[in-house]
Amino acid sequence: MDFINTSSSAIKAQATPRRIQPKRKRKETSYFPSDSESDLEGVDAEEYDSEIESAPSAKKAKAPPAVQPSKPLPKKKIFPFSSLPAELKNKIYSYALTSDELIYLISKRKHHYRHTIALGDTDSFGKDGRRGSYGYIRQNDNPVIRKPPLVPQFLELNRQIHTETQPILYGANAFAIEDMKALHTFLANIGPKNCETLQQLSIKQLGHSRSTSSLAYPAFVLLANAVNLTRLEMDCAISWGEGDRIGRAFWREAHHWIESIGRHKGRRDAALDIVDLTTKNVSLWLERSGKTKEQLLDEIRADFRAELRGLLKL
Repeated sequence: MDFINTSSSAIKAQATPRRIQPKRKRKETSYFPSDSESDLEGVDAEEYDSEIESAPSAKKAKAPPAVQPSKPLPKKKIFPFSSLPAELKNKIYSYALTSDELIYLISKRKHHYRHTIALGDTDSFGKDGRRGSYGYIRQNDNPVIRKPPLVPQFLELNRQIHTETQPILYGANAFAIEDMKALHTFLANIGPKNCETLQQLSIKQLGHSRSTSSLAYPAFVLLANAVNLTRLEMDCAISWGEGDRIGRAFWREAHHWIESIGRHKGRRDAALDIVDLTTKNVSLWLERSGKTKEQLLDEIRADFRAELRGLLKL
């Protein structure tokens, strides 16, 4: 047994020992600016590491300078428009927001859905004061009236100027309305408050189609707020026939406006002094009587007012 144990240990001793690979020698890296330990005395290692990590890299591009907000102008350079006398401001408003000629308004659709109005000229209304049956512009012999150089942007400056300019824009101008659709859209857009300041309107057509003329009644309902009107010119054919027939057709569409004016003025027939007819209401068959258009118009006006007074039960 001793021999066997000795021989086995000898065999193990003669076996080749396992080779151990030496570790790769790396150059020791120091993250401190100095090799001397005396330079690091009294320095917190965590604080030092955080300073190194937070230090910006030299390779990173510099950030663009921040955009400085525009500084408001000093008060010395701002024109004190709001502090001007009221007479002078009204003079400026009148130059920017009034016109000596009629302001023509035509119906239009914005983005194919929203009904709105736009400035027009004489060519927009055709020879007899309207556009064609299908919306195209008829040729006419009237002198071209350019669009007035108004500056309605004045109303968007601030609330004070908006309040001061509204009566001038709507009250100091005379508007020519293309048809009842344009009138309805115009009154609906400006609202009842601005409608009260209107002074002069001229209606050029009841409508070039049934859908347009059907807006006459709702348009006159909105016009009931225009209690300060001084002139409503019906420069269109209200109905064919004599004055009494024209009066009944006008009453059917405008009785709300007539009664509203009467309540405001304190006289039931006060609207008859405001509404006026033009020669467009003289029928062709009446001209065969041998009378002039002016003579026929005077007769139509008299019958027109008489019929309205009868409908008012005066």
